[in-house]
Amino acid sequence: MPRVDGELRVTATERRLVEWVAQAKVGDPLPHPWTQAYSPLQSMIRTLVDLGVITHPGRDADLAAVASSASGAARAWLAEHPPPTAAPPRR
Repeated sequence: MPRVDGELRVTATERRLVEWVAQAKVGDPLPHPWTQAYSPLQSMIRTLVDLGVITHPGRDADLAAVASSASGAARAWLAEHPPPTAAPPRR
């Protein structure tokens, strides 16, 4: 997990993924850039694991079941990691 001064460093793209997972419904199109991945579902799961949203699934885990349960985990993660506030403008 990328950390700066002990704080989790999350890119805007990673945050959009977590937000998408939190509200996604069956059949929703995958978010960019994961649509371009060789294995989009595995790539998304790896990102969620790296961010600490979900734990690493076992080798024999059903990826569809992992993705389905990730929705609640993503909502909890978002509650714990509110979006950063904008810094006041410099004068």
